[in-house]
Amino acid sequence: MAEASSFPDWSRRAAVVDCGTNLFTMLIATCQSTGWEEEIVLRRPVFIGQGGFRSRTILPDRFARGMDALRVLHQAAENYDVDTVRILGTSALRDAQNGATFAKQVHRELGWELEIIDGDAEAHLIHDGVAQTLGDATGPVLVMDIGGGSVEFIVSRKEGDAWKAVEWVSLDAGVGRLEEFGKPTDPIEQQGVDRYEAFLIETLAPVRSLIQAHSPLALVGSSGSFDTFADLLNVEADAPLKELGRDSLNALHQELINSSIEERLKMPGMSPARARLIPLSSMLLQHVLKDLPPTARVMRSPHALREGVMHGIWQHLCTEFGQ
Repeated sequence: MAEASSFPDWSRRAAVVDCGTNLFTMLIATCQSTGWEEEIVLRRPVFIGQGGFRSRTILPDRFARGMDALRVLHQAAENYDVDTVRILGTSALRDAQNGATFAKQVHRELGWELEIIDGDAEAHLIHDGVAQTLGDATGPVLVMDIGGGSVEFIVSRKEGDAWKAVEWVSLDAGVGRLEEFGKPTDPIEQQGVDRYEAFLIETLAPVRSLIQAHSPLALVGSSGSFDTFADLLNVEADAPLKELGRDSLNALHQELINSSIEERLKMPGMSPARARLIPLSSMLLQHVLKDLPPTARVMRSPHALREGVMHGIWQHLCTEFGQ
């Protein structure tokens, strides 16, 4: 391998667009020989799967809203002089019968190649993002990513200096699906949570198997809803990982399920885009925590799929520039 001093100087600006079921998110970063650095993250609430989970269709108003969001993000990429863009679609788009039609419209209008990825690929990219923040954490850990259409779980174990995904599962239990199929009241209250119990026991059975097989010492939540949990709990931390106390999470859960959306929107730290569905995110987390020992810690990682994809772009550029 060449000495570091012999590497050519290079810099490229890259963007990753995550077309999630609820939010479309763009990460723009500068990639250089020494690594990549975030410049800006842009989020657009789209809820592209809303109303179409049963029919497995992106409804016309959601289709239009998705395209509107991507037009805004495309303009942002041009404004930032982005050289490389990778755009991915996840649960709602991969399940929809007209997901490919949406991808064709994106290419026809914006020139972007929208990749619609399966659950396994999504889980691996989430892990690639979260692994960058795990550092010297004690493993194994269970990574949890709560999406609108699916929820990914990945068991990660440190091997030498690197964290490796050893087993994973992607389940159709995202909060958008839970809302459409369960039609919870607002506030949902405990009786509403209890209505989901049988479904969650059956659907999340593979997670219990992961926990029993690997005995994770911590649950690491991947960005998204976990960012909101951390903000609502006003958690401060110098390190990338923020610890979320289980007693505090339980108290927050009670507050979330017993408050209306109007009341939740007034909570300090609440993300407006997440206020409607955050009780269901909390319900999912509490269900999983019941299967973990009381000693298992809960952490929030600021990274998710988009950071995993960006890391891959950076690695590709290093190869391209002979590093």
